[in-house]
Amino acid sequence: MTVSLLFANQVNAVVYLIPLLAVISLVYNATRYEIPQIIIQRSIRFFFTSVIIMGALMTLLALLSWNL
Repeated sequence: MTVSLLFANQVNAVVYLIPLLAVISLVYNATRYEIPQIIIQRSIRFFFTSVIIMGALMTLLALLSWNL
């Protein structure tokens, strides 16, 4: 097998989380508000809040499963 094929098999699902979360935050806020400036401001805040919460959860789960 080639190196690129081996690397492609090991791509983590977290890589897809960032664009997916960006799209979810934009669509969610676009359905709630009509003014583009407010949509973008709230989407950015929702995106970073979600990233922080998911990072904290991933850290907590990593600590809890440290020596299993």
